Amino acid sequence: MKWNNGDMSGRKNNWSIEWDSNERERFKEIIKDTKERSENLAQRLKHKVRENLNHIKQNPYIFEVDSLKNNNDGSFRKFTAIHIRVVYKIDLDKIIIARV
Repeated sequence: MKWNNGDMSGRKNNWSIEWDSNERERFKEIIKDTKERSENLAQRLKHKVRENLNHIKQNPYIFEVDSLKNNNDGSFRKFTAIHIRVVYKIDLDKIIIARV
């Protein structure tokens, strides 16, 4: 299936977001480790990820295609929040957080 970048016609306005269970745990560990060094930085990191996820809910095509994903048809995209890289997959009816 070829993805039509940016063509949101016929798509819903608010996509649901699901986390891969391993990646949710990885994110929690990153926050925990960061909090041990700086509580302020951990809060900023959580806020930035939440903010970007809210943008993705409205328009999943807002961030660039993940160039590190082999054979990417455009459905895998990525953003950086402070010092972590988050990769998500645009599925037919939801967004899946695939890697942190």
